[in-house]
Amino acid sequence: MNDRNGPGGPELPDFSGGGGSGPAPQLPDFAGRSEGSATPSAPGPDGPRGGGRRGLWLAAGLGGAGCVTVLIIALALVLSQTFFGPDPVEPSTGAGTTSTQEDPESDRPSEYVPTEEETDEAEGEITMAEQPTVECTILENSPSTEQVAGAVRGGGLEFTAVDGWDVGTDWSGSSAYQVDAHWAHQAVENGWYSTSSVAAVEWPQEEGGYPGAKETARAIFQCGVSREDVQAIYGSPAELVDYREEPTTIDGHPAWVVSADVQLTDAAMFHTTDAWRLVVIVVDAPAGPAVFHGGAAVGHEQQVADLEVMVESLRVL
Repeated sequence: MNDRNGPGGPELPDFSGGGGSGPAPQLPDFAGRSEGSATPSAPGPDGPRGGGRRGLWLAAGLGGAGCVTVLIIALALVLSQTFFGPDPVEPSTGAGTTSTQEDPESDRPSEYVPTEEETDEAEGEITMAEQPTVECTILENSPSTEQVAGAVRGGGLEFTAVDGWDVGTDWSGSSAYQVDAHWAHQAVENGWYSTSSVAAVEWPQEEGGYPGAKETARAIFQCGVSREDVQAIYGSPAELVDYREEPTTIDGHPAWVVSADVQLTDAAMFHTTDAWRLVVIVVDAPAGPAVFHGGAAVGHEQQVADLEVMVESLRVL
């Protein structure tokens, strides 16, 4: 490309005047000639006699030269646009890509990204346990309900004694606001056990008395996952998966259930489980409020199934 501000191209000849500095040659005046006279425009080899014919040729020559000049100028303009004009615009490969160009990214298969809903479905919704707003009072256990074969009874409730679970051991000191408690237990590992119990609910009057099934179930669950002796395995606050609480009925009586899989910390050093499934059900029974408080190690499939059997077999005495 040539710089438009540089020196111009070759000059075209100027045919508008003569070659010297004198006046331009005059065209013959054919309009004023008579048949017998001739006014030569310029002397020539043939003298005055050939002036008329020579004038015609001169006019024709000058006219032709003018046409040639116009043609040369037009040709010069065409050539200047063709050879000296701006370079053709190359198709852009940058951000100005037109809609007709193919985007190579559009043909690439999209990457599968699991959705948040799918993640929740696979691993469960995570909730941080709330700290209890009550005293979490541990009462002295005073067992009074007589036991029978094949069942665990206490506080006006009973559940089926499942094979492989031991009964008769007093695990008092682990559950708040409970008396007349009886347990079944099964070993997991590292000296830890899963336990399930039934008991009567007793709420001290100095703490306001029994607050109802819903608040009692929440309090017993929160106290159970935040007490000092389990913080080493649950952490503080405890991390809950699939936390659930809702009203229910047990043997036709109104009740409230709270359950979740409580995650174990890395410091717990368990090899066969990474969470404990806990279930608290408070029942407004005819003899007074009662509670089922059970657990099972997640990953121990039979133990988890046994916990479900206990809950399903729960009945009011």
